[in-house]
Amino acid sequence: MPIFPGLAKCPTAALQNNNRGGCAAAKIKMETWVALLLRYNPALDGLRAVAVVLVISDHCGVPVFDQGYFGVDLFFVLSGFLITRLLVDEIDATGRIELWRFYLRRLLRLAPALLLFLAAYMLIAPSIWPQFDFLLHLRDAALVGFYLSDYSQAFWHNPKVLIHTWSLSVEEHFYLIWPFAVLLLARIEPRWRLAVLFGLYLLASAWRIFEYETVGWNATYYRFDTRISGLVCGALLATFLQHKGPISEKAANAAGLIAWTALVICLSIGFWEAPWSLVVMTNLAHVAAIGLLIAASTKNSWVSSILSAPPLVAIGIISYGMYLWHYPAALYFRELTPWYLTGPIVLSFSIVMAMVSYLTIERPLQKYRRSLGGHQRNAEAKPVSAGDDRALPTATAPATT
Repeated sequence: MPIFPGLAKCPTAALQNNNRGGCAAAKIKMETWVALLLRYNPALDGLRAVAVVLVISDHCGVPVFDQGYFGVDLFFVLSGFLITRLLVDEIDATGRIELWRFYLRRLLRLAPALLLFLAAYMLIAPSIWPQFDFLLHLRDAALVGFYLSDYSQAFWHNPKVLIHTWSLSVEEHFYLIWPFAVLLLARIEPRWRLAVLFGLYLLASAWRIFEYETVGWNATYYRFDTRISGLVCGALLATFLQHKGPISEKAANAAGLIAWTALVICLSIGFWEAPWSLVVMTNLAHVAAIGLLIAASTKNSWVSSILSAPPLVAIGIISYGMYLWHYPAALYFRELTPWYLTGPIVLSFSIVMAMVSYLTIERPLQKYRRSLGGHQRNAEAKPVSAGDDRALPTATAPATT
């Protein structure tokens, strides 16, 4: 249901000519709405920073953060939230989704940095991990490049080194199918959309639990079809907030408290390969992500203030690159040095390489991505990070282990 349904009744020519009266007023309202809707929210980059630091800490073996892999679930919910909002907003503003533009924007956002990473990997990996021959490294790079590492890791334990890219594959599969899902959702009466998405979330969660009981941890943890629940959870929140409107500061603060409590519980008892981690704790991590997103949507909430801290925002902006580069370094150094050296070394390395990627590839491509236009052009007013457009309505509100 469009936020400004009156726009659909205005002839295109009237909007273009800025005629006086109802259509002109509708145009002004639409322009104001788009400007507000796509206002940059730095707290979202702060949330990305929390997620990526949790994952890196886990992979470096930092005590207390052994369960940092739940940072991936934060990424999934955030991705589902932002992508759904952008798609729904496009339908509301134009009545359609230009699929070619959406997929090209995703490709330009994600692929160049990934290809740079894979090229560097192929140059260096054979000498660092000589136990794997060149063809094996090449095969693994191909699996990653074609976004197949989620299923290949689940069923064949490949790639050997680039294990962390499974989550990139999960998100890419989501990008491929979700525009069509949103188009179908737009045909459903607004009052039923939340019910449909909630039902889909329950089914996706039930499927993950069933598969865990049937085929075990590895074959369940890494796959798109068993991890889509987090992405759907984000879509559910996006749809809810679209109709809910602004969140009060009191409600945002309460949501933030619940969120941090849920996240602490996950990090405390969500042990790797423990049955309850994949069966229960994954959904609790979704609750944490929902609470953080709701809290971040209100500018004056304490969560928003924390997540908007400049150091967190800076890390969030380059979090996609950090996620790409950190794992091979963590895999190498954790065999040679204790965690208190591995952590700083890997964090520093991933920041440096992410900055190189951001400044040489990602940022220069932003201008062209903006030129792809549509109502999403304002979403690029600030740099983009972590695989997802960083636009987020301050009134209502991609990468990963």
